[in-house]
Amino acid sequence: MLIMVKWLDILGEDQNPWSSLEEAKELKPAPITSIGKLLEDNDEYITIAASWDDESELVGNVNCIPKGVIREVSRVGVVDPD
Repeated sequence: MLIMVKWLDILGEDQNPWSSLEEAKELKPAPITSIGKLLEDNDEYITIAASWDDESELVGNVNCIPKGVIREVSRVGVVDPD
């Protein structure tokens, strides 16, 4: 099953090791959207793979997303062009 997960990711300041209090207070988590094949869904996290080998059990571009940062999960409809 393909799903779309909308979630919040950690955001940090990498370019400048020091920030003013005002700059630090302005940081907010980054809203992320990921689409992939559902591999695992339990009480703690969802794991999806954006790439997979149709002839084996190999998967790639895997994300394990904690449930606490997930804002929305929806099934992605696949339309057959024929």
